[in-house]
Amino acid sequence: MTLQPDTPIVAASASDEPSYQDLLAALERERTWRLDLQDKLEKKVLSLRQANGSLVALARQVDRMVRERTEDLARERAAAHAENAAKTQFLATMSHEIRTPLNGILGMASVLAETSLAEDQIQILDVLRDSGRLLLNIVDDVLDLTKIEEGKLELERLPTDIAALMETVCRQFEPRITAKGLSFTKLCGGGLSLKGAWVHIDPTRFQQVLTNLLSNAIKFTEHGAIALSAHLKAETEESLILTVSVRDTGIGLTAQQLGRLFQPYMQADASVHRNHGGTGLGLAIARQICQRMGGDLTCSSAAGAGSEFTATFRVTRSDPVVEKTDLGEADGHAILSARRWRILVAEDNRTNRMVLHHMLKGFDLDVTWVEQGEEAVAACDRLPLDLVLMDVNMPVLDGVSATARIREQEAASGRLAVPIIAVSANALEHQVRSYLERGMTDHVAKPIRKQRLLQVMAQALSVLPDVR
Repeated sequence: MTLQPDTPIVAASASDEPSYQDLLAALERERTWRLDLQDKLEKKVLSLRQANGSLVALARQVDRMVRERTEDLARERAAAHAENAAKTQFLATMSHEIRTPLNGILGMASVLAETSLAEDQIQILDVLRDSGRLLLNIVDDVLDLTKIEEGKLELERLPTDIAALMETVCRQFEPRITAKGLSFTKLCGGGLSLKGAWVHIDPTRFQQVLTNLLSNAIKFTEHGAIALSAHLKAETEESLILTVSVRDTGIGLTAQQLGRLFQPYMQADASVHRNHGGTGLGLAIARQICQRMGGDLTCSSAAGAGSEFTATFRVTRSDPVVEKTDLGEADGHAILSARRWRILVAEDNRTNRMVLHHMLKGFDLDVTWVEQGEEAVAACDRLPLDLVLMDVNMPVLDGVSATARIREQEAASGRLAVPIIAVSANALEHQVRSYLERGMTDHVAKPIRKQRLLQVMAQALSVLPDVR
């Protein structure tokens, strides 16, 4: 072929396939990328392993801290329980230790009151007895407040003729009101205007509240009057609201004094304590009792214009019940004088033995005295007895354990169970309940009230068969 001069020369077209060099470069880039990716992956794995290790260490640390804190809380809880138990035991011990000398003071005072005394001696004796009773009330207030703070105040709901109970309390205070030259009025409305208003309530605690309000009204009122009003109003089909108000014309309270009136250990001001005495616990306890019974205790007052305290209680209706009538004083004396009863007295304290001796010496009783629980157990096994007066805190063998031994002996020999009355300064509710659960028949608290002792003894003797 002949090339013409103007014919362009065209190079042969190159192949579309990548060259060997290009392939090597691409492979190198891919290898570099893979190595970089692998390096990043290894770093990530290492980072995750380190993070996981940190989390494991943190989890172990948290677990250790939780375990240590749990152990700390358990120790603190155990310490708190131990402290509460120690506090309860301390209060029980203090109650016993204070009541024991009070038993000697009030017991001997009651015995002395039955002797021939000159007028000035009677006045001295009255001061002695009133001071002893005041000290006993203070002990009871401290114990009540402690039980409230620990949530151990036990309330009952018993069928109670509330109108009759209020009348009984009022009769106790009427002589004191009259002695101060004050007038006293009572007004009962609603269901209480009917004779025999039966409700479920704790009669002891209700009486404690009403007694506190009347006592304060008398204490702080020098001239004028005291008025008690009460009414019972239905709240729902099941519950009723019992409202009791005590109004006086006494010294009254300022707004500032009202603000701290129901705080424990507080009184209106320092002069109240100096002029009228008291611990400042009564109203705090009374309000707690009302609140525990679904109500409250409030006060309206103005300085120099008297005060009005209003206590409310949530109660339920109750059917009238035939109550077991306690033996009257005459009936009790008749039973104790019916024959020469054989009495065992187990008491280790010399003063308490003297008190019991003087309280019982007016009756022709065959009394055997022992000072230890072991001696009481032996005497019950050896002697035919009609009644046992058993102290609780005695050396070697306490009265509760001695009672258990006596009951075992009676069961083994087939003898009738002799009535055993606990006579003890241990007067807390759970203590008395434990005595009855362990085989004791009844309980008389120290300081011993002669009438109460004779009544309980006569009640126990009244159910005995004619021949033992």
